[in-house]
Amino acid sequence: MQSNPYLNNLSPNNFINILLISLPISYILGNLAINVNLACIIFFTLIIYRKKIFKYKLLLIDKLFLIFFSFALFSGIINTFSSLSNLDNQLSNYNVLLKSLAFMRYLIFYFIIRFLVLDKIFNFKLFFIITSICVLFVSIDIIIQFYYGKDLFGNLRTPHKLSGPFGDEYIAGSYLQRFSIFLFFLVPFFFNLDDKKIIIFILSILFMLIFLSMIMAGNRMPILLFLLMFVLLFFMEKKLRKYSLLFFTVSILIFLLFFNFSLLVKSYTANFLDIVYQMVLFLKDVIFLGKEPSIYNTISNSYIKEFYTGYAAWRENILVGGGIDSFYYNCAKTMQFCSSHPHNYYLELLSELGLIGFVLALIILTYTLYLLITSKRQFVSGNFTNNLISPFILVFLVEIFPIKTSGSFFTTGNATFIFLILGIIIGLNSNRQLN
Repeated sequence: MQSNPYLNNLSPNNFINILLISLPISYILGNLAINVNLACIIFFTLIIYRKKIFKYKLLLIDKLFLIFFSFALFSGIINTFSSLSNLDNQLSNYNVLLKSLAFMRYLIFYFIIRFLVLDKIFNFKLFFIITSICVLFVSIDIIIQFYYGKDLFGNLRTPHKLSGPFGDEYIAGSYLQRFSIFLFFLVPFFFNLDDKKIIIFILSILFMLIFLSMIMAGNRMPILLFLLMFVLLFFMEKKLRKYSLLFFTVSILIFLLFFNFSLLVKSYTANFLDIVYQMVLFLKDVIFLGKEPSIYNTISNSYIKEFYTGYAAWRENILVGGGIDSFYYNCAKTMQFCSSHPHNYYLELLSELGLIGFVLALIILTYTLYLLITSKRQFVSGNFTNNLISPFILVFLVEIFPIKTSGSFFTTGNATFIFLILGIIIGLNSNRQLN
């Protein structure tokens, strides 16, 4: 009787999959855990599989990634040595160059994930199961914190947002928005339930649980992005339209219930709508009317300030940017208020990699979208790979949503997640072409 390689503790495939399924757990534990996990995935995969990782022919998208990462390194080099020649003490510590070199690990990570998917080493069932368990754990922990004043780890509830197991970081809503989609696809993909009513009942309960905990967490943008995923699902999957419509309706009812009975939800909803209104006015004045927004040094809306600082920092070095992790320095040249990044991927790419890096990133995103659109059209109905790629497409589309507020593109958590999803998507699409 042939043994299952995933039950063999000495199996290299099994060992690599343990590292992969640890990623959603690492996000709960924090950046140090993510960094250690990422380093282990890269190191052990290179040791175990070596040249096999690069045995596949480079696709156009792979070449675009190579160009993009090469340019990011080039920008870091020229900005570092330019600052040295100008005796600029603020950038002469090689921080930009070191950050640019460190960013190259995500190129290796992308090729590793692509290889693991292409060689059918990536255990998707195990990844979906562990991710789903983590999502359920975070959701339940938030609900406990909401009702009892502290979570399972003793983290206290605050008046405005809940952190759940993330301690002093209020990113629970973002975590659920990113990873919960795998929970909803777990049952239909990997468990043979013939009764559709049971499946819909299970998914409805899970949806209400996740959405309820997201409202309690108080992160407004993740809630909108979570609903956006189901709007996209409505258009992507014809067979699931009536169910996605059901989930969307249920979410509206849950929100209205909380809105009517919770002063906290009323407060942050009104505040969020006011922020959106001010951002629309800002875009109209600056982008379309070309006004010089000197008033944004004193404006109270922090979101608009952060968005505008990205624009101000970009003007300091239009073509090649200031290099990775240079945002604060370039922003401070013209603005009184500067954070570590502009809280938007696109503005950060503009300010740190300039117009050239921004265009390269847009080309990669556009070509990836083209691959996804053609893949969905060419997949045979009922093909497992077709279904499997759907949640990753949804996550990818929401992740690159242009006007969302976000952490820094170049931070460990965001970059690891982005290139994990990209590696899986390109790997699954390449598998379709090879088959």
